[in-house]
Amino acid sequence: MNITPLVLVAHGSKNPDWTAPFHQMTSELRQDLGDHAVYLCFMENAAPGMMDVAREIVENGDRQCRLLPMFMAKGNHFYEDIPSQIEEVQAAFPDLEMELLQPVGQHPLFLDLLRNLVKTTQVS
Repeated sequence: MNITPLVLVAHGSKNPDWTAPFHQMTSELRQDLGDHAVYLCFMENAAPGMMDVAREIVENGDRQCRLLPMFMAKGNHFYEDIPSQIEEVQAAFPDLEMELLQPVGQHPLFLDLLRNLVKTTQVS
């Protein structure tokens, strides 16, 4: 079965305490789905960046990927910054198809998760 790689796109931070959960999540997803099924990149202030991940995807023989912004909603990063980075990547790797997905916070499954989380944290 050929899986299109998924790239988790997080904002980034110089603080390793902020980036650590993203690295842990990616590691756990890779254990479940395979090393080349899930990647992580940061938009700024942390590595790897989108170009680094794109290079790795291409070196692994894939020619397409999906980008999942780890944001609650669409904003300037979604409308401007990520597309700008995609343009730079595609200039360097013209054969790599990149599909930008909706932010994780706008996915119906996220709302279900949040609903369940709120229910389990209610004080009785």
